[in-house]
Amino acid sequence: MAQTVSVRLSEESLREVDRLAERLKTDRSEALRRFIERGLREARIDDALDRLRRGKVSIGRAAEDAGITLYEMLELVRRHRIPSGYGPEDLERDLRGLGHRG
Repeated sequence: MAQTVSVRLSEESLREVDRLAERLKTDRSEALRRFIERGLREARIDDALDRLRRGKVSIGRAAEDAGITLYEMLELVRRHRIPSGYGPEDLERDLRGLGHRG
């Protein structure tokens, strides 16, 4: 169920929201929802990468928690140069495990 929340924004931020909303051909509320969803997705990914970097989660768990595919997480790990210890054998095992999910 959706809830209404109030947020204080600087005049400059609000002008930027309105400019982007106009370019997106949408209203201010919809634009803000899109921006928040995008920010939340990035925050989930950043958190998962941080926990992976600190050795708190496996790469599969990091992908799951971030809401992305294992392939996407592997690409992020490569791009961020995070040592994962995840090799071809691990990928094969995870792919076999995915085949058993129902």
